Amino acid sequence: MLLRTAGMRAAVLPISGICALTSAGLTVQYAGVLAFGFIIMIAQLQIALPFADLGLGAAVARAVARAGKGHQSVAEVRILIRRTALVLGAVGISGATAATLAGVFGLWSSFFRVPDGLGPQVDLVMSLVLCIFFLGLPMGLAARVLVGRDRSDLLVLLGLIPPVGNLLAVLILIEVGVAPIWLAVGLPVSTVTYVAICASLAFLHPRIGVRGLYADQAGGQPPRSAEPDERFLIAVRLILIGGLPVLLSMAGRALSEQHGRLVLARVATAADVSEYAMALQLYMPIYSVLFMSAMVLWPRFAVKPDVALWRRANAIFLGLGLSAALGFALLARPVSDLVTGGDLVPSWGVVLGMAAALVAQSIHLTQTNLFTDRRGFWLQAAMSSTLLALVIPGTILGVQLGLGAAAPGISLAAGVIVAQAIPGLIMAHRLVSRPPQDAVPPNAESAPTQRPPVPAKGDHRESPVLQPARSRS
Repeated sequence: MLLRTAGMRAAVLPISGICALTSAGLTVQYAGVLAFGFIIMIAQLQIALPFADLGLGAAVARAVARAGKGHQSVAEVRILIRRTALVLGAVGISGATAATLAGVFGLWSSFFRVPDGLGPQVDLVMSLVLCIFFLGLPMGLAARVLVGRDRSDLLVLLGLIPPVGNLLAVLILIEVGVAPIWLAVGLPVSTVTYVAICASLAFLHPRIGVRGLYADQAGGQPPRSAEPDERFLIAVRLILIGGLPVLLSMAGRALSEQHGRLVLARVATAADVSEYAMALQLYMPIYSVLFMSAMVLWPRFAVKPDVALWRRANAIFLGLGLSAALGFALLARPVSDLVTGGDLVPSWGVVLGMAAALVAQSIHLTQTNLFTDRRGFWLQAAMSSTLLALVIPGTILGVQLGLGAAAPGISLAAGVIVAQAIPGLIMAHRLVSRPPQDAVPPNAESAPTQRPPVPAKGDHRESPVLQPARSRS
């Protein structure tokens, strides 16, 4: 499955890459070089905010994976998804409200160095993009369900929707003659379409998503309606507590990966932002091949952290990372020159720094999908927080030293090696090398998604599934 998903992602990469680069070239020609980086930053704000689901999606993916192997009750998974969706709905409404207020009071345009020519609509468009993202948070659980069902290959195919939809939106908006800042809306709208299709498959399809679990465990019959006592199985308060380490882990990792544009937009020039944004347009499709391929390890490690699979996966992703970095280093500049007509070509410093970051992140991908129980996510949270604490001041220092747009890539590469790759490999080796009789079962420290005993009628005591994991001597 790992190689199949990687192969499928490599097969769709040319299509998504051509769409993304064509959109970038059209944006540069229509809005100008200096405005390009800022427009792309707004359009891809959602990439820097995957942790807005509070880390709750990870618990859903793990629960679905375990239910598919018979280690988890389908009824509990159903309750977890419903309760998590309600929490994310509340988070989405709160986030959309905050984004709207920030736009009303002009906070976006006052914080960032807005390039000339984008006009006074920056606050409106940034708020609109964030509102689209926040209000779609509950549907985002669908992708996690498909990961848990071991259908990452399907997500790869559906991943064509955002780049293709964005290209169509850019063509239409340019034809209409809108203000350049509105080109940032195409990607968020097409992403919502992608999420909606994922939701229909995850929750409505009879075999692919949650309903397929019913077929696996109950002969195709959905479980009976939840009894009143089932409300004690998964309390919202403990769902949030269980998602805290995942939230910290995802926030640190996402902000570290996406910090470059945000920091450069604050402390550097518009030209630096655009140069880095163009290189990132080429970097992210390549990295997504590796990231989506590694996600197939999650449901396997969730059931059993196998040492042979761990070693094989690390070797594969190191090789893929080196190959991808070499391809990126050789092609980034000529492709940028071709797409923009020579107007925007990343320097060698930018290209080599991001190639090094690609290798560093590839080394850590296996560990990202191994540490998925509660203790594992606390480890990831510590590593990601350390990474974030290193890369932001590192990038600022690099800009002050004259590295310009090359600073984020160099800072990220060094930070990932120090804060994630080396400590992650050491801790992962200890985990997978434990003798079977001494190893902690993969569900012993998991987020609150394990199967509890059914409470007796009228017994309203909190189920053990909601209790914090006890320390082991």
